[in-house]
Amino acid sequence: MKAMVYRSRGGPEKLRLAEVPRPVAGPGQVLLRTLATAVNPVDWKLAKVVPRFGPGIPGREVSGDAVEVGPGAGFAVGLRLHALLGRAGCAAEFVAVDAAVAVPFPPELDPGQAAALPLAGLTALQALRDKARLPLEGASGVRVLVVGASGGVGHLGVQIARAAGCTVTGVCSAGNADLVRDLGAADVIDYRQAGMWEGRGPWDVILDAVGQDWAALASRLTPHGRLVSALPGPGLILRSLANGLTPRKVDWVMCKPDAAGLRHLDALAAAGQLRVVVERRFRLEELPLAWERSMTGRTVGKLVIEVG
Repeated sequence: MKAMVYRSRGGPEKLRLAEVPRPVAGPGQVLLRTLATAVNPVDWKLAKVVPRFGPGIPGREVSGDAVEVGPGAGFAVGLRLHALLGRAGCAAEFVAVDAAVAVPFPPELDPGQAAALPLAGLTALQALRDKARLPLEGASGVRVLVVGASGGVGHLGVQIARAAGCTVTGVCSAGNADLVRDLGAADVIDYRQAGMWEGRGPWDVILDAVGQDWAALASRLTPHGRLVSALPGPGLILRSLANGLTPRKVDWVMCKPDAAGLRHLDALAAAGQLRVVVERRFRLEELPLAWERSMTGRTVGKLVIEVG
């Protein structure tokens, strides 16, 4: 099968289209013929720093058609599934997926959107639900700030919080303000504007999707508010160890596969409460171009790699 492969540390220049062995569905696994995968900053960040002792295939999220089902997997051939994997390997024509993390995706999502939802969507969900302890419904009156509201994690975080009933404020560039309002934000702050915080806040929950100054953000919490970062630095991680001593909580999220969470996101999409914004779609062999775009830090929504 064809796959995008890198054999040594580096950036987009290390990626090559290559023939590699096709995987098989082991016990509890489903073999997907890949329809699409998506780019996330973690893909190229790991490729830069992790030593390679063999060919590496990037990508942790996938949508595809089930073509082979291993013993005990519980799915039927022909189902269209999407999943977040606990390992990389999705930028390929076939991917073996643990059935426990795979979910049939609704027709409201096309295959590209279905591939782009798992990692960013579950990061936002786990930050809000698990770390910030935000109820997923009946949260009227809860004020949520999303920093990086037009990016992959942020644009989904805005919609998850809004669907829960929260009043959402998004931070993004002025050029993306209309999009963020359309996704459900009641107010939008232009991060380039002087005095951007004047007259705004405080917030009960802050989701930082871009790795801003956590101490400055935490000062904008309500007395018992919670800040969760998707890109924590050492200082924030150390501060999180003292959460038991302070009324304001500072925490961080590391996304993990979560089939139940993915089903919740799919239900929001089916109900018209969540849409996956795709800035651009690339072919498999164009993955280096997609990485270059991701590395600018200016992506609106997600970048999709169409395979099948």
